[in-house]
Amino acid sequence: MTALTRGRANESEKDVSGRLTPSRAWLIHPHDTLFRMKAVVFERALEHFRAELSDFEPALITTGDAARLFEVFNAIEKTVGAAKTLVAGRAAVSDEWKKEGHRSTAAWMATKTGTAEGDVHGMIENSERLVSLPETTEALRKGELSGAQMREIVATAAVNPSAERELLEAARGNSLKGLKDECRRVKARSTSEAEARTRYEEIRKTRFLRMWTEPDGAGRVEARLAPDDFAQFAGAIRKESNAVFNEARKAGRRESIAAYQADALVSLATGMSVSGTNGVGTSRVGATGTRTPTMMHLRVDMAALRRGRLQDDESCEIPGVGPVPLATAVNEVGNAILKVIITDGVDIRTICHVGRAVPAHIRSALEDRDEKCVVPGCDVDKGLEIDHYQIGFAQDGPTELWNLCRLCKWHHYLKTHSGYAITGEPGSWEWTAPASEDNPVLTS
Repeated sequence: MTALTRGRANESEKDVSGRLTPSRAWLIHPHDTLFRMKAVVFERALEHFRAELSDFEPALITTGDAARLFEVFNAIEKTVGAAKTLVAGRAAVSDEWKKEGHRSTAAWMATKTGTAEGDVHGMIENSERLVSLPETTEALRKGELSGAQMREIVATAAVNPSAERELLEAARGNSLKGLKDECRRVKARSTSEAEARTRYEEIRKTRFLRMWTEPDGAGRVEARLAPDDFAQFAGAIRKESNAVFNEARKAGRRESIAAYQADALVSLATGMSVSGTNGVGTSRVGATGTRTPTMMHLRVDMAALRRGRLQDDESCEIPGVGPVPLATAVNEVGNAILKVIITDGVDIRTICHVGRAVPAHIRSALEDRDEKCVVPGCDVDKGLEIDHYQIGFAQDGPTELWNLCRLCKWHHYLKTHSGYAITGEPGSWEWTAPASEDNPVLTS
């Protein structure tokens, strides 16, 4: 074929959109033909899928069909993810990033995928490693591996290539967590004791705990721990969250496991352990759900504290954390040692320390009288909090037995923040819900 003939063939093989027409593909070099034919097939498959999806309405199909389609879409996702990983290494050496004005290949790919450049670097690295992992590549082509499974296998096989088949079997017979556990074991077997000690020391040196407040006021915690410390921490959280879960069920509360784990973290950190341990299986002295006194700073306008609501420019906040509801402040006044910064507008008028205001003899009598949460039907008997239920603390309610009762953490929260009320007296307690239909606790 002459150059002129070949040039004309190249012109005639494309449709109006510039794509290759398979019927004319034989006129091109075999390698080009194979690639371009596959490219057309994939492009048309994408167009067809998008066309079908454009008028697809999940509400119009049966739940059984929805479950079947979920499996189909999951298989498609695996297959497409595999294809993208396989081609990423080759695409990374192209100059498309220059043509489109990006600063690097990673930046170009990150823009295309809508992910971070760090994720793109990992995908390219996995694509290059797959060249020496034929069985993993084949499993990817068959759609047998998710992206997460592939990343675990590839990273581990880079340390011990002979374990590839073993890891694939682990992926087929285990959950992702099971596969990760097996990968850690394979890496450990491939690492000398000296290397393991070095790696441990590197982790230990980079340990940290960071705390910050998000724009909406939520507190966030992030930590990196040495493996053995993390094991103790995780075990303590699991034990405490199980106890929190059991107490929540007694109180008729239903929340997520993650929420219970958050409660467990706070309970352990503040000495208010529901499980009655210090977090590592050792009983604490006096482990009855009594909080170890902690110091908290609270900045609040006294007028608002006594009034029960904020007005104008009045504020109620925990320095370093941010604004908190006035109800939270009132609640914490009775549950922690506070340094209360009393203000009049922006001027600080006085600073006083508010201790736990319940004398020991009254506390003993209260614990003897209210052995469990006083809300009818609630059987929680650990981690109880003291409440000034008739005349509030902010209203100078007296710290006397007739004005006090013990509530579980959940019911104390509802009373403090959601308008619930506890009335009556021992033997005839009444728990009243707020009348408002807009209450988020009632409508959630």
